[in-house]
Amino acid sequence: MDQPSRLLLLVDVAELGSFSEAAKRRELDRSVVSKHIARLEQELGVRLLNRSTRSLSLTQAGQAMVQQGRELRDWMYHTQALAENLQQMPSGRLKVSAPGILGRCLGFEAMRRFRQHYPDVQVDLQLEERRVDVIGEGYDLVLRVGDLKDSNLVASPLAPNHLLIGASPAFIERHGEPRDLATLARLPALTFSSQQFQLDYLPYLDDQGREQKLPLNSQVRTSEAEVIKRGVMEGMGIGVLPAFAMYNEVSDGRIVPLMTDLALPEFGVITLLYPHREMPLRTRRFIEILREMVGSPPQWEARIPGFAEMYGKGAGGMGLAS
Repeated sequence: MDQPSRLLLLVDVAELGSFSEAAKRRELDRSVVSKHIARLEQELGVRLLNRSTRSLSLTQAGQAMVQQGRELRDWMYHTQALAENLQQMPSGRLKVSAPGILGRCLGFEAMRRFRQHYPDVQVDLQLEERRVDVIGEGYDLVLRVGDLKDSNLVASPLAPNHLLIGASPAFIERHGEPRDLATLARLPALTFSSQQFQLDYLPYLDDQGREQKLPLNSQVRTSEAEVIKRGVMEGMGIGVLPAFAMYNEVSDGRIVPLMTDLALPEFGVITLLYPHREMPLRTRRFIEILREMVGSPPQWEARIPGFAEMYGKGAGGMGLAS
């Protein structure tokens, strides 16, 4: 490993907070990471890290070197992007991250189309609920739903994210179709729950347009949206999911939208995140394919009959009394 590579390794250690985490990212042994940082300190003639049995902290020199390393990382990214953009066809590796169900709904088909057009690009598609470190983990593109906190990233909206309340025809036959919030709140529900986020309520807008939360009668909690959708189709309860997760099942009648006169707020935006505005050609082409697939309005909303008028999106949605 040369000195620039050791400098980039120092950035990983600083951003992740430990040798162990940096070793995991690089798929190295922890002792190897420690050895290279010690070698970098020897080469530069300064101490970069204060080490204790429980923590690491950067010295003043270490802070300066980490800033240099970040600038080197940015320079390398821009150099690679420039080189690829001068070519006729994209090449290299495209690394993409998306939440599980969004990745299954959009990511696979986008990857399939992309590979048809650009077979020289290797695609690494990671489906995971955690918020990845876009720059540190080397992602070219990340799809996210909801609020964004990454001020150092470039964000571009892909599509609105509208919710849908659904149940199976068999469930409605057993329990009846709810007409008010009190009835809806009593019905058994399948809800999303993870370490980072819980959606065990229904966000809705009252008659004054104020956002309210209706607690749901959660009987099944899961971190996998696909489980919620399958449970809804099996008649286990109602489910509240993004429209992109249920549009096929709604269009073929396996899931029926409930309380469509109830006004629901937009549940965040599906957003594309990438490290720099000057992106490689491979990233730009993948985004073009994604946007063509999604369309405006999003193709999943267009395939749900009458969805443009549901949940307050038409001329008059209204809050329903409990």
